[in-house]
Amino acid sequence: MNKPTPRRSDCGHRDGPARLPAYVIIPALLAALLLAAPADASDMVCRANYDFCVEVDGKYPPDATFFTADVRGKFLVDIPSNGSGLLIDLPARKAVALTSDLIARDQAPGIMKVKNPIPAGAASYALSIEGPVLRFQTDTSKVRVLKVLDRPPVVGPITLDALFSDRAEYREAARLYNPEKTAIDSIRQSKKTLEVEAFFATWCQHCKIYMPRFLRVMKDASNPNIKLTLIGVPKNFGLEKGPWEGKGIQSIPVITVRYQGKDVTRLGTHETAIPEAELAGIISALR
Repeated sequence: MNKPTPRRSDCGHRDGPARLPAYVIIPALLAALLLAAPADASDMVCRANYDFCVEVDGKYPPDATFFTADVRGKFLVDIPSNGSGLLIDLPARKAVALTSDLIARDQAPGIMKVKNPIPAGAASYALSIEGPVLRFQTDTSKVRVLKVLDRPPVVGPITLDALFSDRAEYREAARLYNPEKTAIDSIRQSKKTLEVEAFFATWCQHCKIYMPRFLRVMKDASNPNIKLTLIGVPKNFGLEKGPWEGKGIQSIPVITVRYQGKDVTRLGTHETAIPEAELAGIISALR
């Protein structure tokens, strides 16, 4: 009996892609982080970097955020729910505990400021680099910083609000997207009953770019006549059983529009796709 062929995602990965060896990854990671900011300044301005996420004791606090400072080799881990801020000093291979008086939130979203230099005597913790992961242990918690695409994926149905709460990279990218108002108004005012089913993957780079735009459109339109179902798929979705079976899904994301109980079309999800314009056009064409 022939084995199923692993499906290829729009991210260009087959199921279970081989990982690069540590001697390749570690220098690449160090280079990317060290070149992310210019030389030392006075107070550090830190900007949220949603390509990375923060794990605390095996969990991902919704308010935990990784920031890149404008001082080379310095990064901020902000975990308000834990009442802590930690400054990662990559060249010194340590994470330094910050007291509240050393951190100030800027009025602009996603920006924080840290006093520089940090006072002598601040508690610090050894930092280790394991492949593409930064790791350290404080007095109370084990902390890891890793790429969001490497975080355990969302698998199965999930609501839009739950996805935004769980995945800061989706929430913040959606916040920054500015959909075309006329198209949004057209979708919002439609009386046609639609079912929209979206298959996506939180490990997929293309989904990370496209899906927040689509989700912002659905949230802004907020049409009760349009039922949205979101389904996360695993990396080996071509081999695992799940709601993606029998849907003809060869790559992701896939967004299917159903009208009067029948699949009528799929939204284009290519890089230049404008989800609000396409969905408004589909609705207008339905009879």
